[in-house]
Amino acid sequence: MQRKLLIILCLMGGVFISFAQKKKKNKAMQAATTASADTAKVDYKEIGAPMPALKMRKVNGTKLTGEFMTNKDIGQKNYVFVMMYNPTCGHCQEEAVLLKKNIHLFNKTSIVLLSDSVMKEYVDFFENTTRVSEVPSIKVGLDYAGFITRTFVYKALPQINIYSPDRKLVKIFTGDVPIDSLKPYIE
Repeated sequence: MQRKLLIILCLMGGVFISFAQKKKKNKAMQAATTASADTAKVDYKEIGAPMPALKMRKVNGTKLTGEFMTNKDIGQKNYVFVMMYNPTCGHCQEEAVLLKKNIHLFNKTSIVLLSDSVMKEYVDFFENTTRVSEVPSIKVGLDYAGFITRTFVYKALPQINIYSPDRKLVKIFTGDVPIDSLKPYIE
């Protein structure tokens, strides 16, 4: 009798656990569906799309600062250039040096160099190669808000997204970009 009671209790416990797990899984799936529906509303890769949230941990020289930068920290300059790069990419390093050499053209334009946070250990290599953080008007950092995931078109690196003064995407450049191609967006 005790054995039958123990078996029944075990079976009932298994049913309850299974039901609880299924309910938890359904809630998680519902939350994921809602989240993907929210991000599906805006395709940040389309021309005219708003600039997505930016939260980056700034790089100062070869050191990561504790300071985070967001969209509002970019300032209200005319255009915003966001260059997504891989710190070990030769083309990315060359593009960063090109921007640095021509910084005098970017008086009213904000420049943000953004790498994925998983590339943290390679940022010092990028800085030692380009010395780009010597230019205070170029902001260098690591992405902590999924900006890259939302905007990267997976064609080539570097990718430069250009946002208008009202923070709408006006142009995407991939790969090596000559300064003459960027000039129409510089004010």
